[in-house]
Amino acid sequence: MPVEVHVEGQVTTGKMPEFAVAVEQYKDYAKTHRYAVPRVLIGLSGEMNTVRLVYHFDTAAEYEEQELRTLHDTEYGAIAARMGFADRSLQYSLFREI
Repeated sequence: MPVEVHVEGQVTTGKMPEFAVAVEQYKDYAKTHRYAVPRVLIGLSGEMNTVRLVYHFDTAAEYEEQELRTLHDTEYGAIAARMGFADRSLQYSLFREI
């Protein structure tokens, strides 16, 4: 059963240009290392500098497998950290299609 993971957070004030560069590097890395590549949305209302990364997985097990891989991939973590999310702003939501 397909699932989507939504990761939402606020980019640190003044760092949106750096986020735009870093998120493209992140997507390139994901693609070349067989991770899910997210759609990236920038909020037009609500809290400033809100972005959402939307990942699609064919199954919840596929999502869990990717999460385990990322725990051991230090380069993945370093690239993700460059996106500049404000401390404690990230929220993860898991949805399934019906």
